[in-house]
Amino acid sequence: SGWLSVSGTYGSEDEDLVCRVDFDKAWVTRVTTSDSASESDYGPMESFDRVPESAAKQTIQTLGQLGFVKSVSVFPVSYLDDDTIVFDFEILG
Repeated sequence: SGWLSVSGTYGSEDEDLVCRVDFDKAWVTRVTTSDSASESDYGPMESFDRVPESAAKQTIQTLGQLGFVKSVSVFPVSYLDDDTIVFDFEILG
């Protein structure tokens, strides 16, 4: 098990009612299960740059870029500012 993380940018599409997200980095942090693991071993890496270089890092990044579809990256929001988004998803209508 582990954490899938993404980073990128976001902004308003129309008067802060609709938000566009653009992810440009994707990475996975595996959860450590050893007895010597510290609490920080159970959380996600803070950024793509902190993930150690490996073939897996590049594979996840490539898959993340291929899987990101800009045409479906626009979402309704109830609040949007420079560092916070509150998405407005209605369950079952």
